[in-house]
Amino acid sequence: RGLLQQSLAPTVWASRRLDLGEFTAWVNDALEAASFVPPYPEPAGDEQVVILPMPQLLARPFAAVVLPGCDEVRLPASPEPPGPWTGAQRLALGLPTREALALAARAAWRQALQAPQSDVLWRQSDDTGEPLLPSALVQELLLDGLAPTSVDPREQRAVPSQPAPRPLPVAPELLVERLSASAYEDLRRCPYRFFALRQLGLQEAEELEGEVDKRDFGLWLHEVLSTFHKALKETPAHDLPARIAMLDVAADQAMQARGLSQDEFLPFAAAWPQVRDGYLDWLAQHEASGARFEQAEAWQEQPLGELTLIGRIDRIDQCAASDSASAQALLIDYKTEALAKSRERVRQPLEDTQLAFYAALLPHDTLRAAYVNVGEKGVTTTVEQPAVVEVRDALIAGIVHDLQRIAAGAAMPALGEGSACDFCAARGLCRKDFWDAA
Repeated sequence: RGLLQQSLAPTVWASRRLDLGEFTAWVNDALEAASFVPPYPEPAGDEQVVILPMPQLLARPFAAVVLPGCDEVRLPASPEPPGPWTGAQRLALGLPTREALALAARAAWRQALQAPQSDVLWRQSDDTGEPLLPSALVQELLLDGLAPTSVDPREQRAVPSQPAPRPLPVAPELLVERLSASAYEDLRRCPYRFFALRQLGLQEAEELEGEVDKRDFGLWLHEVLSTFHKALKETPAHDLPARIAMLDVAADQAMQARGLSQDEFLPFAAAWPQVRDGYLDWLAQHEASGARFEQAEAWQEQPLGELTLIGRIDRIDQCAASDSASAQALLIDYKTEALAKSRERVRQPLEDTQLAFYAALLPHDTLRAAYVNVGEKGVTTTVEQPAVVEVRDALIAGIVHDLQRIAAGAAMPALGEGSACDFCAARGLCRKDFWDAA
């Protein structure tokens, strides 16, 4: 360590602290900036193996030449000219034409075959398993009988499969202090995913997405409705044209805030009038039932022993209680998924984490919770969880029990099945595809 610090002392950044990502990026840049050049043997000319491109074999007599990669892709008889220029443009610029490149390739090929011993190798398939033919230059030799084929010296051998065991990590010292609905959903679906993504904090590297997808539409719609209801609360408007105008303004603001262009958002923009009108129809009926908007995108934290439950609730309304004596909180979570999927979420109350977890974020003894499915075909539907209080209490008891087991050293097996594994960020880590079937 002392020698390392001495070697870094003259550098400009030696006194700067780097996190893992910054240090890794610096190492990559440093390695890419240098090329390894092995010491040249003395005396000159004593090399045992020299690696050269084929055109550089001219006037260099070698005792033997090995020509790998002589397939139709890597050794074309008529190489593709580099650059975007046409044949006429290449002539005007003095660049070699396709014909000149083909003649040069044949000349280099003939020169390579002048060695006393020439081994010509090619693959019969590429990395994806697609078949490959020998280069046209090789096929000419085979047709003329000038290149006798040899037997593949490699011996085939059977390699026994070695399936990976199912991982069973134990991490009582990595207890989480803050728990979100998505994190607890990970624990319920697959303890190993919770271990990898929540306890170890591993995350997938984000990729740039060139196309707007359904997820982008959902995030945009959440922002639109949040902006609209906050503006409507400050400036009440009850007539439909005014509300349509306010929703359209909120839609434009959200599109600009998220950096979405008109072109890439066109498929969803075309459906927007139907979505907007369907939502406003639902809102009129919702308000007629006595519900009133309170908050949007409300961040909540609720202590639970040494743990803190955290989450952002899409919307909180106040509605009349059944006895009409007091107001009651109504938690709303927007969904743009298929209506059948939203209904399936509440069909088995104890299997649904989201609404029950959001209910646990509020101190209310009684409340209501529902998914509001905003359909692209102009129909918005309320899908309420009628037993949310009972489910919330069961969920809280489950959270306490599960985290106590983790603290006591319970194993975190990879139990995910079906859709839980299809897009799991930890699938390559648990190596489910390579488990022992037994």
